[in-house]
Amino acid sequence: MSKGNDPLERLVRVVEQRAAGDDDVRATTFARGLVLGALVGAAIAGSTIWQRRHARPVTQPDEAPPPR
Repeated sequence: MSKGNDPLERLVRVVEQRAAGDDDVRATTFARGLVLGALVGAAIAGSTIWQRRHARPVTQPDEAPPPR
């Protein structure tokens, strides 16, 4: 995938274009940080869900779950 088609790059460009009208560097920096934080948070949450799902033992429908 070329750098111009990278979804993160496109998202950052959209955020920069929206903030560019204000000519406020702080707003642009904040928006970029917000987008990056949201993406990192989503990646961490997805990874946690993935790990939990694969850590569970697979049981058959007619089997009772193991006692705790």
